[in-house]
Amino acid sequence: MSDTKNGARSRRPPDTVPGRMKSRLLKEGPLGVLFAAVFVALFYLWGEELLPRAAGRYGQMFPFVGAVALTLAVALFLSEWFGFAGREVRKVRLAARDFLFLCILALTLFFLAKAVTDILPAAPTPRGGIIPSRIYVYLIPFPAFAMVVRILLNSEVAILFTVAGSVLTAAAAQGMWSTLLFLLLSGTAGASRSGRVPDRYKMLWAGVLTSPVCALAAVALEFAFHGESGIVWAGIFGALNGLAAGPIALAILPVAEYAFGYTSDIRLVELSSTSHPLLRRLMIDAPGTFHHSVVVGTLAEAGATAIGANPLLCRVAALFHDVGKIGKPEFFFENQAGGSNIHDNLTPGMSRIVILSHVKEGVRLAGEHRLGERIIEIISQHHGTSLLYFFLEKAQPMIQERKASEEGFRYPGPRPRSREAAIIMLADTAEAACRSLRSPSSHEIEEAVTRIVNRAYLDGQLDECDMTLRDLSTVGKAFSRVLAAISHSRLEYPKAPVSRIR
Repeated sequence: MSDTKNGARSRRPPDTVPGRMKSRLLKEGPLGVLFAAVFVALFYLWGEELLPRAAGRYGQMFPFVGAVALTLAVALFLSEWFGFAGREVRKVRLAARDFLFLCILALTLFFLAKAVTDILPAAPTPRGGIIPSRIYVYLIPFPAFAMVVRILLNSEVAILFTVAGSVLTAAAAQGMWSTLLFLLLSGTAGASRSGRVPDRYKMLWAGVLTSPVCALAAVALEFAFHGESGIVWAGIFGALNGLAAGPIALAILPVAEYAFGYTSDIRLVELSSTSHPLLRRLMIDAPGTFHHSVVVGTLAEAGATAIGANPLLCRVAALFHDVGKIGKPEFFFENQAGGSNIHDNLTPGMSRIVILSHVKEGVRLAGEHRLGERIIEIISQHHGTSLLYFFLEKAQPMIQERKASEEGFRYPGPRPRSREAAIIMLADTAEAACRSLRSPSSHEIEEAVTRIVNRAYLDGQLDECDMTLRDLSTVGKAFSRVLAAISHSRLEYPKAPVSRIR
């Protein structure tokens, strides 16, 4: 955790779950090789123009040498660009899948630009004029790709992608300055208008807002570099480009989510429906846990809104954060409905095994139902490496006799690595702590929340996320306000005489 907004950057530790690392490698490795082969073939097909010397005498012996060399050069440029950004820009943390995704988008744009400039010929206009072939560059769907990057990753990565992608795409489109400037401007416009897109209507509206910017940019650049002859068609193509950005992005999003495990805000809204099979199971099999999850979601949403994190992600991830309790709901107090506590008949060690297993089970269920990497990460991190204090207290005699250790009563982790995961961890603990209070006052709730936040901070649970001390204070106040409203007392209604009821 950093003490200030400009404090030390938080590094993304390596994934500590071997099974997930292996599955990612098995999935992303062949995918990367496949796309590399596709791009080599495409470079080769355009080899006469892109590679006029075809790697000299080696190109005559091995025709694909030049295409492979160009593919490697482009991949090296992208890896250096995004690698440097990942090391030095605070909010740019690119995993292998992110780099692969960005490379695929950039190279796809490269060949789209090549197809637009090579395949579409100069065409006559209804008034007897001619549409120059250079005008078609204003149809390159760069805004749509920038919008997809902004939605699935973040604004910093979207800007970096816009710069790198513009350079490559302009090089494919005859390397004109007007093309480069148009791509930079249109990509930035598309990314800046697609920050929070919770539904498809908002996505289409982002394209509509991008359209006039693209049209104006196309007209200005066409006039500045080529005169007034093509400004009308440049404006029309620029406007169409912006209008088409929304539908194109909507077509790309589900493919990217399925292939790379991303979760967009549109997908989060779909997951929040109580008709989702996993939430329905939670409501029926573990109603106490479901109610707890709803309250945690309300707390987390308020905390995220207060510090500018993603409130939608917090609310939806909170609904699923305890789905691992579905398998053994009776072992968790909120589902015991005032009955006997099953842990009274178990040793602390057995209770520890059951309680700790709900995180691993939740990750498994989330993977089966394809909830996406962001929700799976929060499920695995929402307890961090915190202690099971209740069962640790019961196990003190065993610890003193060295039959057990304190570390054995910690969750396996990892610790929260995002602000959203940290907020859900604090909301989960704060809700449980305040529920144990009987008719608490606002002051008692505030003290309990402060105690929870301080304990997590001192235990090192927040060391790997970008939460500042100011953020923690703001989140704590938001929690206290919501919990005070939830825990308010009600007036007792007077009992009506039986005769009046009749």
